[in-house]
Amino acid sequence: MKKPLLKILVQCGLALLLVLLLLTLGDVSQLAHLSEIHWEFVLLVFLSSVGFTLAHNFRWKEIVDNLSGRKGSHFFSLYRSLVNSYAIGKIIPMDVSLLGLRSYYLKRFQNLPMSTAIFSVLLDRFLDFLLFLTMALPSFLLISQAASATQAMLILLLLLILQGFVILWKKGETFHFFLSLFRTFLVRWLSKIPFLGTRISEGMKEEGEIHPFDLASVVQIMGWNYIKYFLLCLRFFFTGLALGIQIPLVKSFFFIPFVQLSGLINITPGGLGVVEMGTYGALFLMGIPNSQILLFVFGQRILLFSIFLSLFILSHLFYFIHYRWRRLGDLRND
Repeated sequence: MKKPLLKILVQCGLALLLVLLLLTLGDVSQLAHLSEIHWEFVLLVFLSSVGFTLAHNFRWKEIVDNLSGRKGSHFFSLYRSLVNSYAIGKIIPMDVSLLGLRSYYLKRFQNLPMSTAIFSVLLDRFLDFLLFLTMALPSFLLISQAASATQAMLILLLLLILQGFVILWKKGETFHFFLSLFRTFLVRWLSKIPFLGTRISEGMKEEGEIHPFDLASVVQIMGWNYIKYFLLCLRFFFTGLALGIQIPLVKSFFFIPFVQLSGLINITPGGLGVVEMGTYGALFLMGIPNSQILLFVFGQRILLFSIFLSLFILSHLFYFIHYRWRRLGDLRND
């Protein structure tokens, strides 16, 4: 049997085993309540997902514009490729889809060198990890009950202020500084962790070319990074309400890194089973009743798959209409 096929079969088998484990841990009878969805909150889940992808695209566009040396990147074209990667990431590992599809798009349609295209996506992904590291300490202290929600928020505020000082100090070299710290300290430690190490350190071990950013762009990119995270927390919160589960917004804000960590170990198709186990653990630590956890875990998978499939269709439909309208305008001008 060829190695790629064997790898796919192993990944699918692992996903199946994790799903079966979830079914044994939770209350399967509660899945019958999936039909009792609160549609007004589903709309809010959809809107927060749209906001999340738009914030992500604004962040990525700013990175691409700086690396390419021109401000002409077409926002919607980038958005379409981003939505495509998220939608396909529900079937294949998310890090593969987010890296491969977007890098190919930049090389094929934006005429960027492949090395620059790959770096833009890696830096974009690294910013997610940077925010995860920022949230890790206050989240851990809150989860372990070593700090209250107020204390965790104050610690987070201090970390953000420290991050702000670094930005003002390093200015356009801020990202190079953070990447250097990451390579020097974290890669060596994280590379020892099974599954997680190779995925986090991949593509970040080499110093490569230094890409300068102006201070205004750094501030904008970091701003969109925070907005993206906040919208991610809102989506998690509204998903619970859509399924009839009350999840405190403050806990959603601090427990999301726990779910993000499972996303970094994305070794199954679409993260199936792995993300669900991470979500299960986060909800368990939040104190959500065991009878409701399984409902949230599977309901979230169904809702997000449906939403990103809808965004995929809508973005392609909009692009088709826009292209036809532009062609009609060109014909009239001729």
